[in-house]
Amino acid sequence: MMLKELDIKWLPGGIRNIFSIKFVNKKGNIHFFPRAYATGLNYSVSDSRQRGIQECDERGKPIGHIYPVGIDLILMFNNMEVIL
Repeated sequence: MMLKELDIKWLPGGIRNIFSIKFVNKKGNIHFFPRAYATGLNYSVSDSRQRGIQECDERGKPIGHIYPVGIDLILMFNNMEVIL
């Protein structure tokens, strides 16, 4: 269910699908973004089981860079614990 919502990049009306997410990066650090959206990566995300996550401000403007996030390393999505 979480992956289906994560794959929705745009809502009707041209509004970005913004969510909160907590994940572990490849170095083992935990990141929490209170506002973020899914974006593309420059390789096949389905083959590598990853999604591109971009942190944003309250107006939807990007902050920082795109993080490649392994779908198995997502801990929370929209303040709900993710259970594999």
